[in-house]
Amino acid sequence: MESKKLEAIRKISAEVDRAEKLHPRWPDDIIHAVGIIVEEAGETMQAALNHIYFGEDREKIRTEAIQTAATCIRLLKNMP
Repeated sequence: MESKKLEAIRKISAEVDRAEKLHPRWPDDIIHAVGIIVEEAGETMQAALNHIYFGEDREKIRTEAIQTAATCIRLLKNMP
C-alpha cells in the first residue's frame, strides 16, 4: 500500500512542476486560487460520471484527481 501512496505523491509532484511551467502565474487572491481547485474537482467529478454512465476510461479520473491535488499544493505553496 505504501508504494501506491508514494507513486501517487510522485505523480502529483510531477504535475505541480508541469503546471507551474505551463501556467507560471498563480492568482494573488484566494477566491480565484480556490476557484481553480473547484474547477479541477469538477473535472474529476465529470470524469467519474463519464466512466460510470458512458463507460469512459477510468484513467481520466486518476488524471483529473492528480491535477486537483496539484492545484491544492499550488494554493498552499502560494498562500502568504
